[in-house]
Amino acid sequence: MLHTSTLHVYRWLRRKRRKKKIDLYKRAYHMVIDPVIVFYGGLFVIFCLFMGYDTLQNIVPVLQIRASPLTEKALYLPFIFIFIAAVGSYTDPGIRFTSSELQLSLLPHPRKLLLSYLFFERIVIHTFMVILLIIIAVSFLPLASVLIWGMSYIGSFIASLFFRWRLFSKSLFHKTAACVWTGSLLALSFTRIPLFLLFILFIVTVMVLLVQKNEVNWGKVVEVNDARVWNMMIIGQMTNVHIKPKEKYGVTQILRRRKKDRFVSAQKLYERIWIGYFLRSAEYLWKTILTVCLILLIIPIKVDWMLIVTLPIAVGVYHEVAGGLFLDVENVFHSLPVDDKVSISSYLKGAYLAALPLLISFISIQWILGEAWIGIVIQIIGLVLWMYRDLERVIQERWLTVQKEKFYSEGWKRFAGFIALGAGVFHPLCMFLIPLLLLTTRRKLPFNKVKSS
Repeated sequence: MLHTSTLHVYRWLRRKRRKKKIDLYKRAYHMVIDPVIVFYGGLFVIFCLFMGYDTLQNIVPVLQIRASPLTEKALYLPFIFIFIAAVGSYTDPGIRFTSSELQLSLLPHPRKLLLSYLFFERIVIHTFMVILLIIIAVSFLPLASVLIWGMSYIGSFIASLFFRWRLFSKSLFHKTAACVWTGSLLALSFTRIPLFLLFILFIVTVMVLLVQKNEVNWGKVVEVNDARVWNMMIIGQMTNVHIKPKEKYGVTQILRRRKKDRFVSAQKLYERIWIGYFLRSAEYLWKTILTVCLILLIIPIKVDWMLIVTLPIAVGVYHEVAGGLFLDVENVFHSLPVDDKVSISSYLKGAYLAALPLLISFISIQWILGEAWIGIVIQIIGLVLWMYRDLERVIQERWLTVQKEKFYSEGWKRFAGFIALGAGVFHPLCMFLIPLLLLTTRRKLPFNKVKSS
């Protein structure tokens, strides 16, 4: 009974919204559009349709000859769709859950049910459009080829829809990792690697994101969707009034907002405090960096396969030393109040910069050993992702240790990450295991907001 009432209310809401949009289009039409222009525009469209029909008759024989090679290209659609979904997740959730649906969910109408209606509606509309195209295309193309393209499109669209929705509320790190991973899958699909292996990785990627607990940022979702639903392009061009979200959520906009506050935020103060601490510990730092660089450079020159072992060891040693230095956080800030998140992020900036010699050493030894450049690039991407995430995790755990709070360290995932890092040295494609592993790892640990040292 509840599902029936929710469906009726949802349909009533969609009908009212559609009616209001049609009314706005009618008003804009009567204000701006000249009927004479519409008449001649209609004649021009009819003329273009006849031209298109003649062109299609000339193309049909070519399409029939190349039907089999074109059918194979349909297998690339899942990788293209999933990559587009990962890139689009920065600014668009893909599902139009607006403030109206949010207000309905505050009444006795389950939010998950409303969300399922929205998913179902988008899938049905796209499926109906694909069926119409199949009916048209069957008249001049082989049925098997058209069905394969249609099924590939529908399956890719459904997977990308769920993928984008789950990824939209994730952090900037998760989105970037997903873009790198899906882009790599797309690039590899054009190589000689068997497609069934890439499809297995594709399915695993989607399933990993779906099984994770998703904390939806409903405020961000509603703000973006309200602007997208009511920013009607034709009316916006006619009236020169464009509805936009209060904040933009692209990568450059997020980074620009962070940069704008660099002189007025506590981040700058914390960075200066940590710089002073690094200068006092300079001897300890340069000895550690020199040691890990020598581990990477000297041993593999004698025995090249030892790089499989020395790289995880060097990265692990560096992370543990960086974590050990962070344990002195209470002596660094003395009686100053410590904001955990700002303190950790400012410390990590210095730790990441200090890791550059390690990356340069790894590139140098791989170049000396004659590794292909494409392999080095893939290995560097995997190494940077792992160092970025693992070092952050180590510092978060050290903070909780200082605060004497309990936490789950997920040590087996860290061990698996170092194994994947070593395997990536043996074969660059193994580096693609690292983004998958990071997507299954909890991004945040529990923190107290401010602690007085």
